[in-house]
Amino acid sequence: MLPMKNMYKLITLSILLLIASSVKSQDLLTVEDVIKITIENNFDVNIAKNNIQVAKNNNNIGLVGGGQSTGGTVSGGTTGMLPQISIAAGSPQSPLGIGQTTSTLKYSNPTLNVDKQTLNSVSYSPSLVVTWYFFDGLKMFATKKKLGRAEELSNLQYRLTVETTLLTALTTYYQMISIEQFIKALKASLILGEDQKKLAAEKLKAGIGSAVDVLQTQIDYNNIQVQITQQQNLLNEQRINLNTVLKQSPDVEFSVPDTIVIQNKPEYASALDNTDKNNNTILMGRKTMEIDGLALKEFKANAMPKIGITGNYTYQWASQDIGLQRLNQNYGYNGGFIFSWTILNNLTTRTAIRNQTMQIASDNLRLQASELQEKSNLYKAYLSFENNLKIVEIERQSVQLANQNLYIAAKRFKQGLSNYIEYRTVMQTYADAQYNLSQAAYSTKLSELNFLKAQGLLVH
Repeated sequence: MLPMKNMYKLITLSILLLIASSVKSQDLLTVEDVIKITIENNFDVNIAKNNIQVAKNNNNIGLVGGGQSTGGTVSGGTTGMLPQISIAAGSPQSPLGIGQTTSTLKYSNPTLNVDKQTLNSVSYSPSLVVTWYFFDGLKMFATKKKLGRAEELSNLQYRLTVETTLLTALTTYYQMISIEQFIKALKASLILGEDQKKLAAEKLKAGIGSAVDVLQTQIDYNNIQVQITQQQNLLNEQRINLNTVLKQSPDVEFSVPDTIVIQNKPEYASALDNTDKNNNTILMGRKTMEIDGLALKEFKANAMPKIGITGNYTYQWASQDIGLQRLNQNYGYNGGFIFSWTILNNLTTRTAIRNQTMQIASDNLRLQASELQEKSNLYKAYLSFENNLKIVEIERQSVQLANQNLYIAAKRFKQGLSNYIEYRTVMQTYADAQYNLSQAAYSTKLSELNFLKAQGLLVH
């Protein structure tokens, strides 16, 4: 038998070899990789990115209308920051093209009869019309600002989507690390179990042991193997879940580090200030309020008159084979000011203004609720973060004590000063301490992530 100190050196070396073998066989996925791949590949993130482009496309003066619509959205039409230019060349009443008519006429004097006479005609009348309302109650300016705020809102929605998706990815990632830590502890217990099997067999052979101890050590050894397999199954499930978030094939294999690192400290005062300034849910609520205010200006502008200018140029040409007028040609232009003012539209504009005022009040209440909820989330995360750090420190001490206790128990069992039941109890305590430490580290990391998310700093 090896001395106890040498045995623990062997245990440490074996664990390191196991970890090294795993790292070599699979690519190591770092937390930076998770963040990068999530932002680049995730379906929801890419959809949110497309929505930014849509909002950016809409934010142009070409879509800004100043018409008399009762809605607070883009009205389009013949008004706005840009004039509307149209070219026409014919209509259903006066088509552009060639015509042919066949006539048959009967008179009392047969010499005047016309039998199936074909008459050809050619006509076209193209026109160019330009209309521009340069005043619409300042609605066009409110609409342009609203489109700009909508683009800013889409950026905030994108950031919130990235945060939510990233939180899911990192939660899964750190859960994998926690499982790996526990598997590492179980493998250490497995090595100890192998040594105890041999020791029990040697004692029985020397006539100072019991067959019960031999059988029990084998049972315990098998149980540890079962636990390792179960944890490996959980690890595989989390790997598949993370691959789904990263938009990777479910069978992509990778390894994760075996240590959870806490990078921040729970400081509440500065965190509360960050939440007020950076929390995306709160910022989205404030941006919605800005959009509501601009929409109200649009509705009010609908009650104002419209003033603009218009001009057109028309050319008309028509010819016929017979008749007194064989050719008719006209062309020319005209232009001037245009004015319109809807005095009464069944109180539709008035109703829209009142409803929008209520919408502003409702969105203001939603904003207050969001601010309270997000600050509550921050405080809960802060308290959880602070307490979990204390728990981690306690669990680290428990692991150190359990490790010392296990060393003493193993030595006593080897010297015949205790039975295997006592040693087995101590070994289970050691395994429980390792598991509790891995879970405490995982819970602390989740608290840290939620603490950062509430501040709007998770994406950073």
